[in-house]
Amino acid sequence: DPTTDVFTFDGKSFNVNGNRVFRARFEKYLNAEAATSEMDVAYRMAIREILDTLSPHNRDAKKFPKAVAQLQRASQFPQDARLCESLANAVYRVYLAQRNQSQLKQLNNELDMQRRQLDWSFDAWSQGDAGSSERKLSDDPNKPDPAATEPVNAGHIQRYVQRIAEVEAERVANAAKVQLSELEAKLEFQALVVQFFLQRRFEHVVMATRFYTEFFKDGDGKLQFEEGSEVEQSFAKTIGFNPTITTLDAFANEAIRDVGQSVESFGFLMDSGKTDGALRQLQQAFVMGEHLPPVQSVPREKKTAILDYAQNSFQLVNAIEVKDYGLAEELVNKMKTQAGDFDYSKPTAAIEAAKLSSNMRIRTAKNAALQGDNDAYEENIKAAAETWPQNPMLKEQFNLIADSADVQQQAKIEFDRLLGTQSYRQIFTNRARFIAATVDDAERQKALEQIIGNIQEIETVMKQADTLAKAGNNHAAWEIVE
Repeated sequence: DPTTDVFTFDGKSFNVNGNRVFRARFEKYLNAEAATSEMDVAYRMAIREILDTLSPHNRDAKKFPKAVAQLQRASQFPQDARLCESLANAVYRVYLAQRNQSQLKQLNNELDMQRRQLDWSFDAWSQGDAGSSERKLSDDPNKPDPAATEPVNAGHIQRYVQRIAEVEAERVANAAKVQLSELEAKLEFQALVVQFFLQRRFEHVVMATRFYTEFFKDGDGKLQFEEGSEVEQSFAKTIGFNPTITTLDAFANEAIRDVGQSVESFGFLMDSGKTDGALRQLQQAFVMGEHLPPVQSVPREKKTAILDYAQNSFQLVNAIEVKDYGLAEELVNKMKTQAGDFDYSKPTAAIEAAKLSSNMRIRTAKNAALQGDNDAYEENIKAAAETWPQNPMLKEQFNLIADSADVQQQAKIEFDRLLGTQSYRQIFTNRARFIAATVDDAERQKALEQIIGNIQEIETVMKQADTLAKAGNNHAAWEIVE
């Protein structure tokens, strides 16, 4: 689907921009030399000759033997991957099956003649004289012959009946073999055609369908799939029914035409400086017909010109997928300069929305921290990290938290030291720092509260004693100090 860049195959969907297998194959194709060598041209000519030989407009009576010989020649080219040889072998197996059918039919004719001869002999034996093949016209046909009922002739009659039954059973079995042999040959050939179609070897599909039409002239070209299989479901979801041989032939020819148009559009867009549109047209042509001549013959210079842009587009998809919006923004800016027709609105909107959401979460977390709401703080910080893990503000916030943790730990260590030396006055002087440090430590907090309470009580008494002493009441002053 070129509108979503989603490729559906075998009941599964893949995004052609994000799928690693497609990316590797497409980049390999972009780096490969164009298939324009003498061997490539010779192979394309061989395939073209086979298609012309098998054309319905060719009235040559010997066109199919010629086409089979041409298949053997085309299979010698490495570009063919021996697919033409597989097709030739399938044709040969159909020929053997049909020849076997002819032999079985001839054997059935002979068995039928033998059965009729046995029937005639049995009638002659049971209704006439055992030693004569003639029957008297005056005899009653419903009256059994005395010779036939004699014990000495009963075994002979039984052997006649048994032999007739054996011949009839053999004839019926051969008739079943004829039908089974033809069905097996048909299904095997259909399987090969479907395999070529799924491999996107559309030229081989056309060749195979033309052979099929010549061999099986019963008009039944419906493809037989196992009910409930993935292949059946795949065709059912796309076209709604099991296709026929004619359907695959039409699909293959349409795919060949569509791929040619896509490659032509690619060349025009490249010449017009519209790199993004050119890349999408070449991707569509590659997905549809990777092995077809128009795709394989694209010059390497044109493919190399879009290679860097294609790699950036793949990396942009990956960056957005892993939420690295800083890198994604850099790639968008780079791709703007590479392609004037690059539609940056969707990736830019996704990047800005993610950044804004993450920053708002961090600000909400800061407000929660100021209010002492640790649960809200942690919730918002976690959400901000999930939205944009590489957010610089997150790093700043984490550093602040780490620094705070270090200060808190140092304050606890100093408090323990002062407590051990009974430096209560110094603890009281720095009480604000120690209160913040021991907020989550109940034991230290209890000791700190006791020290602060003691110091405050002592200072209050000393002020009262000073007042009494100034009033001349030294005894009262001493008592409260004591």
